[in-house]
Amino acid sequence: MANYLFFIKILLKIEQELKGKEAGIIKINFPAEELSNLDVREFIHLHFNAEIIGDNLFIKYNCPLKEDLDHELANSLERKTQGWYISVNNICVINDRELRCDVGVWFQRPTFAQMQRPITYSCPSSNVWIEVFDNIDSDRNYALNNINWLQQNTIGIEFVAIAFPGSPFHSNPDPQMITTHATSQHTQPTKAPYVCHWDISNNEIWYQMDWNHHITLRCDLIIDFNVILNTLIE
Repeated sequence: MANYLFFIKILLKIEQELKGKEAGIIKINFPAEELSNLDVREFIHLHFNAEIIGDNLFIKYNCPLKEDLDHELANSLERKTQGWYISVNNICVINDRELRCDVGVWFQRPTFAQMQRPITYSCPSSNVWIEVFDNIDSDRNYALNNINWLQQNTIGIEFVAIAFPGSPFHSNPDPQMITTHATSQHTQPTKAPYVCHWDISNNEIWYQMDWNHHITLRCDLIIDFNVILNTLIE
């Protein structure tokens, strides 16, 4: 009973902080002793799209457009893999952080326990980590900062970031055309949609997205721009 009341207290505090906020990333600070309980953190992740960094809880609002994009991308990658595990919005435990990759690819499927209780049994980070975000300062900075931290605190992960625009994209002028590899650029595009792929030395490789192009990752997976852009048209 005591645990149940404590969980309700946590739930009410989060809902109070979220009141009137329906977009972006919301930061909520908790006393250290409240987030030190594994059951509390599992409870939070079960009820909210949350990440936990130290004493701070970050609630991420995913609009239907982003959720559609995440799932379409995951489905397209799944068709290209042979036995790899692909998941959307999966919780991973890295050092003292509990982070969600928007789309993750694991070369070896996490265990049953790690998938059922990812905090308690420390679900590992994916081998391919894809962040998808609205191209606004708060969402973009949060996603890129997460990738930067992961690059400094992990090894062997392949990172991709995908920015989507705030308005519809134009339709495909030649939908029957076979896709070709996109041309990279050294600087970040100012207008979404665009993609960043980090090479093995964590150098940024930027691509302005357009129809009938793709990029090939180091693990040989292909990100088909058409799959993404099809979610962005009217």
